[in-house]
Amino acid sequence: MSTEVLRIAAAIVAAVGLVLMLTPTALAAWTRLPDRGRRITGLAVLLIGWVVMAGTLVPDAVSDRLSTPVGLAAGVVGVLVALALLMLVGWLVARRPWTWFLLLGLALPVRVPISVGGEDANLLLPLYAVIVLGLAVLWWMERAGTRARLWPTTPLDLPLMLFAGFVLVSVAWSSDITEGAVKATFFWIPFVLLYLTAVAIWRQGRALLMLAVTTVAMSVPVAVLALGQYATQDILWNHRLMQANVYSRFFRVNSIFYDPNILGRYLALALLITVALAWLKRDSNTVLAACGVVAAIDAAALVVTFSRSSALMLLTGLLIMSLRMFGWRKALATAAVITVAGSAVAIATSGQVRSALTSTERLDKVSEGRFGLVDGGVDIFLEHPVAGGGLGSFATDYSNLLSEKELRKTRVVISHNAPVTILSEEGAIGFALFVWLSVIAAIVGIRATRDHDDDVGVPAAAMLGALAGIFVHALFYSAQFEDPYTWVLAAGLVALAAGQAGDSHAPNPGDSHPSGDGHSL
Repeated sequence: MSTEVLRIAAAIVAAVGLVLMLTPTALAAWTRLPDRGRRITGLAVLLIGWVVMAGTLVPDAVSDRLSTPVGLAAGVVGVLVALALLMLVGWLVARRPWTWFLLLGLALPVRVPISVGGEDANLLLPLYAVIVLGLAVLWWMERAGTRARLWPTTPLDLPLMLFAGFVLVSVAWSSDITEGAVKATFFWIPFVLLYLTAVAIWRQGRALLMLAVTTVAMSVPVAVLALGQYATQDILWNHRLMQANVYSRFFRVNSIFYDPNILGRYLALALLITVALAWLKRDSNTVLAACGVVAAIDAAALVVTFSRSSALMLLTGLLIMSLRMFGWRKALATAAVITVAGSAVAIATSGQVRSALTSTERLDKVSEGRFGLVDGGVDIFLEHPVAGGGLGSFATDYSNLLSEKELRKTRVVISHNAPVTILSEEGAIGFALFVWLSVIAAIVGIRATRDHDDDVGVPAAAMLGALAGIFVHALFYSAQFEDPYTWVLAAGLVALAAGQAGDSHAPNPGDSHPSGDGHSL
C-alpha cells in the first residue's frame, strides 16, 4: 500500500471515529451500540486513524531504525513504558484535575522546532502530550465515578462532527496529500480531542483560574524576551524574519514563537485576560497594580511585534468585553467615536494611509500580497466549487494558478485568510458547515456572557472576545483552527453556558471536587 493511500485511509478512519464519538444520542440508533460504548469505540477508531496518519510522517532516519529487529523491539518497549507512565501520571492527575489545566496552560504556547515530512516545522509537542494525558485523566475519572458519562453532550457536537469530519475526509481528494496529512495529524485530530477533554473536566478542574493565571504569568517573560530582542536587535528561530528585518523600516520580534504575528496573537489574548482579572478584582489595589504592570509590559511587547492583525484582535476583544461591562449603547458609541477620530487623524497625517485607501495596488502591497492570495483562493474555489481542493491544497493550487514569471516574483503562496482557505479547500459544503459551526459557537458564547454573575459573565465575555479576536486575526494571518486557543476558548464557553442553563448533560456540579466548579477567578 502506498503512503498516499495509507494517509487517505487513515483520514477516513479518523472521520468515522469522530462520527461515532459526536453523533447525538437521538441520531445514533444506527450504531446499535449503547451511548458509552459508541463513544469509546469512536475514540479508539479515531486514535487508530491518528496513529496511522502520524506513522506516515515519521522521518526516514527514525523509520530506518525501527525497521531493524533491535530497533523494532526497542520501539515496542518504549511504547509500553510510555503507556504505563501515562496511566500512572493520569491516575495522579485525575485525583486533582486542576493540575491538568495547569499543565495545559503551560503547554499551549510552547512550540518545538522539528522536521516533519521533509520540512522544518514548529510543533506543539508538549501540548500533544498534555492532550493524551487528558484522555488518561478522563478514563480514570470515569472509573472513579466522578464522570457520569465519557463526554457531555454539547451544542457544538453535530456541527463540529460534520465540519471536522468533512475536513478530514477531504484529504482523499487533496492535491497535496502530504500537507493534508500534516494538518490532520498535528491540528485537526488532536485539537478535537483537546476540545472534548476540556469540556468534560472543565468544572472539576478550576479551569478558568488555572488557564488565566498561567497565561498571564507566562506572558510576562515572553514579553520581556520580546522587548530584549528589540533592544539587542537579535531574534530566535526565524532566519527569514532576520533577513526581512535587515531591509524593513521596522524591527519585528518573535520571542519564543516563530512568527511575530503569533506572538502578537498570544500577547493580545493575555491582555484580554488581564483586563478581565482587573475588572473582577477591581476592589483589590494589589491585584489592580499587578494587572497594570502586566498590561504595560505585554502592551509594549505587542507594539514591537508590529502586528496589525494582533492589534485588531485586541480591539475586537476589548469591544466585546465592553459590551458586557458597560452596556451596548456606551460601548458602541465610544467605539464609533474612537474609530471616526482615529481614522480622520490617520488620513490627515499620513500620505501612505491615503494612498492605501485609494489604490488597490498600494493596499495589496501594504498587506504583503494578502489581497492577491484572497483573489487566488476565490479562483481555486471556482475550479472546485462543491467540495473544494481538499485539506492542505491551497499552496499547491495557488501556485498552479501563477505563471513561471509570477511565481518567481511571488514571496508567499500560503493562504493568510482562514475563511478563504476553507472556501478553497473545502468548497461550498465545507464553508457552509464552517458558518453553521461559527454561528452556534457565537450563540453559545453570547448566552454565557448574559449571566448576571460577573464571575461567569465577565470571563465568558473575555473568552468570546478572544475567540472573535482570533477570527479577526485569522482574516489576515489564517491559522484559526490550527490555533489550540480557539478550541480551548470554545470549550470554556460551552462549559459556562451549559452550567448557566443547568444542562442535565453538562458536567455535574455535584460530582466530587465540589470546590472546582471553574467559575471563580
